[in-house]
Amino acid sequence: MASPIIVLIKLLFNPNVSNKMLLQMALNRVKAIGIGKIISALLGSLLVAVSSFIRVPQILKLTTKTTEDRISVAEGLSLEGLTLDTINSLIHVIFNYQHKIPFLNYGESLLLGIQNAIIILLTKYYRLHSIHKIGEHCGIKPEDQLDLAASDALKTVGVMIGAIVVFAKLVPSNILSYLEMASIPISIIAKLPQIRQNYRLKTAKHLSDIVLKANVVGASIRVYTSSVALNSNAKRNKNTRSDKILVAGYSVSLLMHSILLGQSIVYDKLKKKDKDVKGIEEKKEE
Repeated sequence: MASPIIVLIKLLFNPNVSNKMLLQMALNRVKAIGIGKIISALLGSLLVAVSSFIRVPQILKLTTKTTEDRISVAEGLSLEGLTLDTINSLIHVIFNYQHKIPFLNYGESLLLGIQNAIIILLTKYYRLHSIHKIGEHCGIKPEDQLDLAASDALKTVGVMIGAIVVFAKLVPSNILSYLEMASIPISIIAKLPQIRQNYRLKTAKHLSDIVLKANVVGASIRVYTSSVALNSNAKRNKNTRSDKILVAGYSVSLLMHSILLGQSIVYDKLKKKDKDVKGIEEKKEE
């Protein structure tokens, strides 16, 4: 049976159907589905679409400007946090897929996981630069430098593929449910290394402000969409265990992303304050 939206689109191009009739049908459909669920679906679609490129600003920080700038960004990122975050996304995607939850309710996790994997590879590559395993002055031939980088990248990709196979094919669904519940503490643990790194460096300039803000908005949307799904299933007396797990997980994710954004704002203000103080002192000396 065709989707109601597809039916409405077909009727839109039917010359025998008036606009008034189409509007009435659309309003009836909205009443039947519920405005909350429609807003939730639209926000979910928007989030999945935006998530296909939301980590690009962070990737650009690792691929533009000078090599020294790229190394500085790579050293500011937490590989442990990125890895845990990527594993968390993988578990979340497979859990939702196995429970036949619509892709629009979790699609961004898949897209963010892929982009995280790219960031991990770039971070590892530029950290190799920083410890002189790769570089112009380390005595390694250019072709050997490429081989070393490729070897390290292949190992990382191999681990990622292996993890996908294990979670998708070998881990039973009941264990995956426990792992999804564990995503709540994992979300906290995954963000702590980056929060600690920012605190140690007293800066978050290595992180993209756009990505930080988008993460908070995205997590907020997911709290809303998963809450709508929870309420809908509760009204129909369906099992809401998986929905409750998702709401809790997204709420924790929102909290951790908010802390990272807060660090960025606070450290940026402190940096500007220090510059202003230095400027005043220099003027006094003159």
